Amino acid sequence: MKREDAFYHKLMLMTGLDDGYDEWLNYYLESENPLSNIVLELACCGSDINKTISVLHNFCMEQPFDEAVVCDRLRAYFQDAYYTNRMSKEEISSTMYRLALNVGDPGDFDIHLWGSMYYLDNYYSLAKDGIISWDNFDFAFFSYLDNGIPVDSNRIWNHNQKQKVSFVDKIKRMLKG
Repeated sequence: MKREDAFYHKLMLMTGLDDGYDEWLNYYLESENPLSNIVLELACCGSDINKTISVLHNFCMEQPFDEAVVCDRLRAYFQDAYYTNRMSKEEISSTMYRLALNVGDPGDFDIHLWGSMYYLDNYYSLAKDGIISWDNFDFAFFSYLDNGIPVDSNRIWNHNQKQKVSFVDKIKRMLKG
């Protein structure tokens, strides 16, 4: 069992999303012979989500693993959820925020990996309140969701803002017409 898979399912369960967990565990129950300790422990958890999360957490902390793989897999999950109309932008933004909080405090987690998930919910609220434009939010949201491009706060605040017309351009426009 890969620790990246365990961390993915741990975060999903912590956020109330159990999509695929049972199938994932059943795969190991059917394919391992003999069963590994982690699979036995998870099987013994039954429907106790808190115990399952605890077992997955302990397993993940035993050895380092690649969080970038987990982050990308989560992003792909949300991309699929959005394009199959299972989740709205608002639901995705708030769920990604909760996922990032479950990874740790913003000062503790790798901001390059988890920062976009953490901040998109705030930017959604700003767009909803009219502080930033929906175009700016959509640009950041879809850049991240579709391509994994981290959210750039400078682009959110400046994207599609009218450029100041230079004095020379003003003179040219006046002379043309």
